[in-house]
Amino acid sequence: MKDLFHVSIVVVNARMARVVGTVSMFMQNRNDADIVSLEYNDYKITVGDTVRAGKIPYKINYIKPVITQQGLIGYDIIVCNVNNTSIFAFPFIGGNRRLMLWDNLFMNAFIAVPDHPKCIALLYRFSGSILFTKFESALCSFRAFEHRYDPDPYHVLFVFNVPQEAEASYEHFINGRYSQIDDLWKLKILDFHGFDMDGHTGQILFRDSRLREKIENKLDITLGEETELHSIIDRSVEELDFSFYAPSAKAAIDKM
Repeated sequence: MKDLFHVSIVVVNARMARVVGTVSMFMQNRNDADIVSLEYNDYKITVGDTVRAGKIPYKINYIKPVITQQGLIGYDIIVCNVNNTSIFAFPFIGGNRRLMLWDNLFMNAFIAVPDHPKCIALLYRFSGSILFTKFESALCSFRAFEHRYDPDPYHVLFVFNVPQEAEASYEHFINGRYSQIDDLWKLKILDFHGFDMDGHTGQILFRDSRLREKIENKLDITLGEETELHSIIDRSVEELDFSFYAPSAKAAIDKM
């Protein structure tokens, strides 16, 4: 009987690809709650490996099932999740998600990269398209622009100085004082992402009592009125370690 197993890997965005097809035939291997590999006979997808969606390599750092009302429809192969710098500090550079190619080529933002211990750095997937060429030129013309790097053939890193007018708010962010970010910048952060003031990020920035109550109920604790409603940043996530993002030198090929 012919083996009915057939999967392919498709692009979702710069940070994520998706395994689709007869994915129900995979066996999941887990470390506690986390999926560390998917296996079917001699076909295996493992955290730490690199796979390709078409010609685009993806370093596998997380594997998440995609479940809808129809059941399991795929597995997301994730390079990275957007970090706090992407949410709270990226908007200090200007623009909005659409203009900054958030949904297709943007990967993550950082408060520090090698040779730049204090900055706002933006990591993108490289594209040879005319649109991206124009986008690169536009970023390099920003007043705060400092440097452009090609860490490998697949990525581009843009490094910016912290704009002077955002210095105080930047310091509040990196020290976990989200509610002390200047009100003007709070509004620009929400506008950059298209977030509502009543949404989760707005509630963090404006230290909303509804979020405080939600956290108190979840953790069974009492928080002071002056307590920030979001954890202080983890620098290991907010400072660039490119090995976390870099595909292997000999990227695996989607052989299905």
